[in-house]
Amino acid sequence: MAFARNIRVIVIFNKVDISEEVAHSISSLNYTDNSKNAIDDLEIELENLDYRWLKEWYPDENAQLLVGIHEELENETNFLDLGTFYVDEPTFEDQKLTLKCLALPLDQNIRDQKNSVAWERVTLKELVMQIANKHEMNAELYAENVFFERLDQNKETDLAFINRVVKEIGLNMKVSDDKIIIFDDEEMEKNDTIEVFNIKDYRIRSFSLKKKNKEIYDKVEVSYYDPDKKKVVKEIITKEELDKRNEVTTGDSEEKESKAKDSKKTNKKSQKKTNKKTIKKVKSKKK
Repeated sequence: MAFARNIRVIVIFNKVDISEEVAHSISSLNYTDNSKNAIDDLEIELENLDYRWLKEWYPDENAQLLVGIHEELENETNFLDLGTFYVDEPTFEDQKLTLKCLALPLDQNIRDQKNSVAWERVTLKELVMQIANKHEMNAELYAENVFFERLDQNKETDLAFINRVVKEIGLNMKVSDDKIIIFDDEEMEKNDTIEVFNIKDYRIRSFSLKKKNKEIYDKVEVSYYDPDKKKVVKEIITKEELDKRNEVTTGDSEEKESKAKDSKKTNKKSQKKTNKKTIKKVKSKKK
């Protein structure tokens, strides 16, 4: 096994490479690559012994960071580009500094300004591209290019509007590196695996696993986009009904196994016709 010899954090601050100057002052770097319905974020903790970050490097509302991780192994070199970030919240404490950053310009009104627009005869790609161009961003679509006869944006921010639309048709959205990305979970899972980790991997310093067993939901609201009816269909499912649907076959009898396979085929056909279902918890009680 080839162990890491050296890991360097590459930092471009306001288009100036300061990697060497901050190499020994960075105490931690936390990057969150949000899987869906969120904006990627980055947090860097570093020393500010000479108070430079309070002077010529002061991170104002326009401060921009390009961050990457360079890893030198015994037989190879890897580089992970984390993308472009904007300093949202700098915190100064004695001779320490924490920079909380987002993968979205702070001066963009995509998540602040509410708009009311009637969108008619538009595809999903056209919708996302128009909004992305409006805010000088890029857009990527990894899903079916759904056609809409009409969509109403009623006093919603552009980001909230896109998020609502993609959820209603069973897709997901994220913002990363100045890009609005729309994707289908199932399609993304078909891609080749980039990397596989296990808990014994030398690159994993620590991990935590958490499971909840006490919360029981009385009912759920199921909503999905029906392409035939051209509208979102909603229904309420009680806990009893959900338990029946979630029965797991144990494989004790061939008859049960056969029925389970037939049911799975039927469910796949039904899901393909109605697109994807989004389940939202609407009421809960603790025991």
